Parts: sequence; structure tokens; C-alpha cells
Amino acid sequence: MESGRSAFSFRVEDRVTAEALGAVLHKAIGFPARRQVSLVRLDEHLRVEGVSLVEVLEEVHQRSVRRPAGQMAWRSQWLAQVRRYDEVPAALFDDVVARADAVLATVLGGAPWDWPAELDDPLVRRVVVRAVGLARGVSAPVDEPALWRSAGWAHQGG
Repeated sequence: MESGRSAFSFRVEDRVTAEALGAVLHKAIGFPARRQVSLVRLDEHLRVEGVSLVEVLEEVHQRSVRRPAGQMAWRSQWLAQVRRYDEVPAALFDDVVARADAVLATVLGGAPWDWPAELDDPLVRRVVVRAVGLARGVSAPVDEPALWRSAGWAHQGG
């Protein structure tokens, strides 16, 4: 993780390892097998359990671990919180996140922007608000008008 890699691979040699990895990733893992694991996805799964990948690594290695930049800084936390708190039906999850991502590309871009129609959907709006708050370091509860202004919204109201 500290080297900037986004994934790692290893050989699953036995049932105990397969079951432990399966418990973390919430899916069946066969063995013997070689598995590639995305650090972002691993962090998302761990956050559902209430701990981050950085916290686990610090405990295992008994030292401070450099926190990665970019999407792991807030994106994996966002997705884990959306899964846990925003009551997005499983059948709609990918679509809601894709729609939120489309909005976030504009909202987090730094330039003034107009209110996208996607934010009229309360579910998408709730998911986007959570993402913008996390990306900007704003704790819940969020003052939405202030959050939108901080994200460059060009108009008042909304």
C-alpha cells in the first residue's frame, strides 16, 4: 500500500486462509489458488466491519502506516458508509453509485457548476452529500447549502 500499488496477490494454500479471506471479502474463496485483492475493495470490506485497512496494518506491523492519497482517502470510506447507512437497495446500488459518480466528477472538479438533475433524486442526493462531505472533511450532520457553496455551486437555493 505504501508503495502506491492498488492491489496485491498471494497464494491461498489452505482452508483456514481461504475461510479467513472469504469472511473479510464476503465471498467463497477456493484453495489452492492465487488471489488478487484490490486494496480499495479490501478497505471497503473492512470498513463495513468498523475498521480501516490502515488501522489493521498499523496493528499488525506495530508502526504507523502512511495513509494513501486519492480515492482510498475518502472513496472507500464513502462506499462503505453508503452501504451501511444510506439504505440503498442492493439491486439499485451500482446504478445509484454510478449516477453519484457522474455528479461528483463535476461537483468535486473545483469549477462553478449548475445543479444537476440527478440531485433531484433524494437517494442520489443523499449519497452525493455523503461523498462531498467526506471528500471535504465535513462531519455529519452536514449543512447542505454551505457544503454546496464550498463545492463551487454557482447558484443560491436548491
